[in-house]
Amino acid sequence: MSTLTRDRILERFSSELPHRLVVTPILSKKQLGEASIDVRLSNQFIVFRMHTFGVFQPFNSAHAKLKVMQERQIVKFGKEFVLHPGILALGCTFEYICLPSDVECQVEGRSSWARLGLQIATATSVEPGFKGVLTLELSNLGTIPIELYPGVRIAQLFFHDAKPEITDAYGGTRKYRCPVGPQFSLIANDKDGKVFSRQANTND
Repeated sequence: MSTLTRDRILERFSSELPHRLVVTPILSKKQLGEASIDVRLSNQFIVFRMHTFGVFQPFNSAHAKLKVMQERQIVKFGKEFVLHPGILALGCTFEYICLPSDVECQVEGRSSWARLGLQIATATSVEPGFKGVLTLELSNLGTIPIELYPGVRIAQLFFHDAKPEITDAYGGTRKYRCPVGPQFSLIANDKDGKVFSRQANTND
């Protein structure tokens, strides 16, 4: 698997469909590195209502509606989002991504944030054919609160060739299609979860 370098990324930006790579908007040339693209933090977040449940059971039909335990927040540009130690929040990229059927993507946190204790993403692989903004799992592993500002460079995208090219890339039944903000987890839709959990017998 080869990594797309700067020149190949630029070539893909101007390629004909369906092989064009789209990352938009790019606000600064400094976002484009030698083999990566920096992406910015959007102003939408999903946070947990920690007082709602003592324990969350993902395959319990009574708990399946995550909006009962999570809520979406919008932070104005120029204002801060404070992430406290030990807290997980969902954010997303400011950029909208369209991957062609022969390119996959890896999402990595920027080292400058990592050195402050910020973990950017734990589900880092993006499959060929994906379209949408990328949900980021933001965790503060440090000991002091961190202020995050919408618009700052938050993560890096690394692109790799996917060979042979995938037919009907990102087709079929998919949980997350063309998102325009951070997405609530749809783990309750995993059929095998109910099969192997106690909730299969006690709640359905």
